[in-house]
Amino acid sequence: MTDRKPYSSPELQSLPGGPLSRPPLDCRRPEPISKIAGHDVRDLVERFGSPVYVIDDEKMRAQYRRMIGAFRASWPDTFIGTSVKTNYLSCMVATMREEGAWGEVVSGFEYRLCRDLGIPGNEIIFNGPWKTDDDIRTAFAEGAVVNLDGDDELERVIAIANDMGKEVGVGLRLNMQLNYPPWDKFGFKLENDHALEAARIIAREPNLRLDGLHMHVGTYLPDPALYGRAMSQVVSLALRLERELDAEMKYLDLGGGYATRNTLHDTMLPGEAQSATPEAYAEAVTRPLRQAVSQFKGSPRLFIEPGRILVDESASIITTVRAVKHMAGGQKAALLDAGVHILPTAYWYDHEIRPVEDRGATMENYRMVGPLCMQIDVIRKEINLPALSRDDLLVIENVGAYNFSQSIQFIYMRPAYVMAHANGVDVVRLPEEDDYVRSQERLPSHLINDETRNSVLVRDVT
Repeated sequence: MTDRKPYSSPELQSLPGGPLSRPPLDCRRPEPISKIAGHDVRDLVERFGSPVYVIDDEKMRAQYRRMIGAFRASWPDTFIGTSVKTNYLSCMVATMREEGAWGEVVSGFEYRLCRDLGIPGNEIIFNGPWKTDDDIRTAFAEGAVVNLDGDDELERVIAIANDMGKEVGVGLRLNMQLNYPPWDKFGFKLENDHALEAARIIAREPNLRLDGLHMHVGTYLPDPALYGRAMSQVVSLALRLERELDAEMKYLDLGGGYATRNTLHDTMLPGEAQSATPEAYAEAVTRPLRQAVSQFKGSPRLFIEPGRILVDESASIITTVRAVKHMAGGQKAALLDAGVHILPTAYWYDHEIRPVEDRGATMENYRMVGPLCMQIDVIRKEINLPALSRDDLLVIENVGAYNFSQSIQFIYMRPAYVMAHANGVDVVRLPEEDDYVRSQERLPSHLINDETRNSVLVRDVT
């Protein structure tokens, strides 16, 4: 019979090296931020008001250089088509262009924005689930990369190419069962040979030429392995099309969706602990290409279409606490002058919020709410910050993606947008005024009277 030691209750022992050097995220005391891109936060508010959206020019450029450098280290013929919908402020697109980016667009508006900023048509990638006939004609005439999204668009493009009377190159957008929920609103399905049949139709058309394949895997994807699996399938189909249809793949395009350090609601870990590096994404995307390079007729160009990962961390919103309230459950609420109308990503992110000044007060738990007359105007459900008072300044970080593109005028107008760089600060979009917001309205003649006659709404529309 084996001897057994008498039971003794467990004891807690300290880990070697003393206490943890970094407490859990929600317990950390946030470091105050006094400058953005080298410019004093208080001075920025004095000059441009509050709230104000501030873009860090150098941070954006550095992120672009890191992204393109990571991919070209593994596949030299890589080009970035910067996702215009992610932030179509002209200064953002122009900065990416100055760094060497193409434009990636999903509408005629975005296409024309790129052309207006000097991006030639043959350096624009045109995606999107619906393109007008006129926009397709322009894109073909100017040599843009046009990726087709479905059967109806393919049918329309055949008619347009025949009417133009010349051969035009097109790409096919693909989708596959890769993640859940499936990203299947767009493109031709891989698994049931829908994409293969579309390619065969293109091969039979005298005025169409299949130049490439495109797949946008999803959005905010922190796992590079998803990109690797997607590219493996794209490469497999591309090689089959080259063999069976005598096509030559001039490009393969793996879209965007790369995650940033922003933290999604209800996730176990903060975004900074989950998001992958550009280098990790590049390795996952290019490995299948490198393994199959000798099997291609040529060497296809690689396109990627990042947006969020390029611009998200380059922008901040400076906002002011306008009031502090006590809520029914005992939590405090800090009422800010920045609401979800200019920060719609608050609906899915727990944005980092930092004080401009830490006066050493105790940490308190707050719900951060905006100025809109809506219960859902919540910037963050809860966050621990040093005790706040009216007129305190706060900085909401990593807000460069989608917040301008999806912002609206609702109750309050959109604020000034400025770009900060080593030589100063430039206003890149003026704060909106009442007349601007109402300028497209017209008052019907039967509502015009002595009181309304001088309104901005009374205009000659003949």
